[in-house]
Amino acid sequence: MFQRKVTRKGLAALLLFSVAVSVFGGKSSVFAAGKEKYRSSYLQYVKQQQKKSQKKLYYAIINASDGKMPVLLVTTARMRDKGAVHASVYSYSGGKVVYITEMQSTGTAYPLLKKGKYIISGWHHSSQRLMVSGAKGYMESVDGFGIENAKCHKKSWMILNGKKKDLVSKNISEKKAMALDYYSNAYENGGKPIVFQKVK
Repeated sequence: MFQRKVTRKGLAALLLFSVAVSVFGGKSSVFAAGKEKYRSSYLQYVKQQQKKSQKKLYYAIINASDGKMPVLLVTTARMRDKGAVHASVYSYSGGKVVYITEMQSTGTAYPLLKKGKYIISGWHHSSQRLMVSGAKGYMESVDGFGIENAKCHKKSWMILNGKKKDLVSKNISEKKAMALDYYSNAYENGGKPIVFQKVK
C-alpha cells in the first residue's frame, strides 16, 4: 500500500513537472520566435536604408528597452574598435520599424555605451541616457558639471515621432550633477561599448 502511494505521488509530481516544462518552454519558444522576428525586420530595414542612401552603414541590435524587445542602432561611422559616437535609434511598434531619436557623444573617448536597459552617451560636461518603450523613448540628461561657475541641470523628456514632449528641467548643484553623470557611472560599473556590425 505504501509503495502504491509513493508511486501515485511520484506520477503526480512527474505530471506537474511535465506541464510546467510545457508551459514555460512554450513561452520561451514564443519569446525566441518574437525576438527573431524583430531581428529579421531590423536587418531588412537597415539593408533597405543602405541601398537607398548608397552609404556604408553599420548596425547593432541590443536589449535597451523597458521590456525584452531589442532595439536597433544605425551609424555611418564605426571606430576601429567597432564602437561609435553617434547612432540613430529605432524600435519596433505597430508591425513596423519606427525611428526614436539620435544618440550623440563627443570624441572617440566616449563611445556609446549600453548599461542595463539604457543607451548612454556623453562628453566632458554632460551625459544622456535613453530607454526605449515601444514607439516611445525616455531620455534623461545632466549637464554643466566640470565648468567653473556654470549652472548644472537635470532634464528628462519623452520622445515620440522624433519630437520631444513633456520636458522637465531643474537646476542642481555641481556635486549632484557629477554624482549623476550617467556616462561615468556606467563606464565604471560594467557598462560596455556598443559593438556595430557591417551591413552585408
